[in-house]
Order: sequence, then structure tokens, then C-alpha cells
Amino acid sequence: MKVLIIANKYPFPPRDGSSIAILSSLRMWQRMGYEVSLFALNPKKSEVPADVLPADLSEKTFTHTFSINTDVTPLGAAKNLVGKRPYHISRFLNPDIADALKQLTTEKNYDFVQWEGPFMGEYLPFVQGQAQHIMRAHNIEHRIWLRVAKHTKNPIIKRYLRLQANRLMRFEDQFTRKMNAVLPITDVDAQYFKKKFPHIPCHVVLPGVDVEQYPRWKDGGNTAVSLASFDWEPNREGMEWFINEVKPLLSVDVKGQIGGRQMPAHWTSTGNWDVIGDVDNAHDFLLNGRLQFIPLLSGSGIRIKIVEAMSMGMPVVATEIAAEGSGLTPGVHYLEGNKAESFAEAVNALYNNPQERQRLSENAISFAQTHYNLNTIAEELLRFTKQL
Repeated sequence: MKVLIIANKYPFPPRDGSSIAILSSLRMWQRMGYEVSLFALNPKKSEVPADVLPADLSEKTFTHTFSINTDVTPLGAAKNLVGKRPYHISRFLNPDIADALKQLTTEKNYDFVQWEGPFMGEYLPFVQGQAQHIMRAHNIEHRIWLRVAKHTKNPIIKRYLRLQANRLMRFEDQFTRKMNAVLPITDVDAQYFKKKFPHIPCHVVLPGVDVEQYPRWKDGGNTAVSLASFDWEPNREGMEWFINEVKPLLSVDVKGQIGGRQMPAHWTSTGNWDVIGDVDNAHDFLLNGRLQFIPLLSGSGIRIKIVEAMSMGMPVVATEIAAEGSGLTPGVHYLEGNKAESFAEAVNALYNNPQERQRLSENAISFAQTHYNLNTIAEELLRFTKQL
């Protein structure tokens, strides 16, 4: 049995949530006993060495990788106003890559084709053969951009974002209707798909991880830490809110570090707070912290960073949006703050309370071992696919 996974980015090294989710997909299908192929773009803005995967995947995965420029530009955004295609989707289509996909699927008969979200949706007509098509829904994409638009103050940008969100919604609907099944990443998203597409089989697949392989957090650091890819608008938006509205409310003894790719130039180190940009090792950076904070205001699906935080046993302060879909309970597995005042209060309290940090850490690991176990999730997915 063979499966082809189609993705708009090459997932290794796993520098963001979607990359980690794609690697999880590869591992799940392999543990289900399938021969796995990966057909992935390698965008120039984040280009990585092609066809390199973790040791447990490298000898078992056939990789097909393609360099492409998918940069968002003012000119490209302006040109996109003419027509009806969402800019989020159109910039990923390349005729040469489409031909390569057509040739691959002509030469090799796949049982399943799994699409990692809708971004590669315009390649669907080029897939040959009788494979069943499955969409792995990392998010409900248009919801993210509607939420971003809601928090955008510039009226012109707000209107443009709403236009793109509505185009994206129509494209997502059209693409989903052509699927044989949908694998949403959370129960919240599953309810959306079941209501809107009741005839399409739907099965929730959380991002599975090998919890026991994760390094464990040990209290002893003296900083509140946050790590994100700031080429994603919701991450920039959330951190801008934290820096401007939350940080001024923190106790003077709270020290912090903000790390991540594509750091905006106007974020600078001040006082007890260091803005350090990209980091060499994400886990080491986070585990040296006393706590992790995740200040998201927009998003959909599940934030992989909170799954990883639970798997490492890190005490976390997060917004409701950041924890959405994770199954976590505020006050039990993490502390929640949705306004600047409540977020700052949670950071202040957790920073100065080692007993509370230890309690949250123990609860986090226990939850991850039960709900994010890769083998269990793979077994459930195998049962689901046998019914298709």
C-alpha cells in the first residue's frame, strides 16, 4: 500500500508547527505499514537542504522536492486583486512542478494522496490514478485571516484581508468537496467540517509525538521565554500585543527572552528582556526558561508549540486562542490570560511560584502521554482508512 503526502513546504528541520505536523503525518503512515512518498515545495525564503529527513524517516521515505519562490510582495498582492483566486493559494502554483506531479502519479499508483492543507489545492487536477484523496486540515485557514482582519486597525489592509479571507473560504470549500475524507487536527475544526460537509468522512488526528523522546523541563531557569516563526502574521500580531500591552504590566523582577525567525527590526532588547532572533536549538532555548508564554490572538487548528510544551512538561501561560483545540484545561494544564492585564497577572504569578510551575509540569506530561501518543493516533487512523 502506498501513500503520497503533498505539502507546500519541506518539513525538516522542524522550525515551525506545520513542519512538525507534516513529520507527524509521515511517521503515522509509516507506522500504519504504508510506503510513503513526500512531494514538497522548498520555498526560497526558508529554503532548507533538500531531501534530508530525521534518521527514523530518511531511509523509509521517497522524497520529491522543488525549489520555488512563494514570497508575498506588494506587487503580487496588488495584481491578485484582478481575478478571484486567493493570493494565499495562487503563489504556490508552478507549471513545471505541476508537470512533475503529473508524471510521478502516472508512473506510480498510490492508494491515498494526503494533502497537507489546501495550499497545494491547485495541483489537484494534475494528480493521475485512482487514489483516494484526504485533506489533513492543520487549520481552517480562512478563519485565521478573518481573525487577523478583526484586529487590524488600518481600514485598507482590513478590507484587503477580508477580501482574501472570503476568497480563501470559497477555495477551501471547493477543494474540500473533492476529498474522499478530511482529517482535522482538532475537535473544534471537526465540528466545522461535519456541519458544512456532512457527506465527507471526518476523523480527528491530533499531532502525534513520541512523548518519551522529548527532553524534560527542569525548573531552574530565570527567564520567561517565547519562540515563534514571525513570518506568520498571527505570531507577529500576538507578540506585538505582548510587547506593547502586556510587558509594561509585568513585575520588574521578571526577566524574559523572545526568540524566532524573521524577527521584526523594531523589536529590541530592553531592561530585563532580550530579543535574540533565530536560535540554534529550539528545545534547548525553551528548556532554559522558567516558563513559556504563547500570546496568540488569531489562529485556527492547534498550535504545535503547545503540544511540544506539554510533551516537555513546560509550565505555560497562553491565550484561549493559543490553546484552542489542544484539549487542555486552563488552570489544570496551563494558565490562561486573554486580556493584557490577565496575561501579565498569570506570568507574574507563575514566574514567582515554583510549586505552581511543578504542578502544571506534571499535569502537562500526563496529558501529553495520554492524548498525543503517536502510536495510538496511528492505530486509530488505520482503522478509519480501512473504512473508506
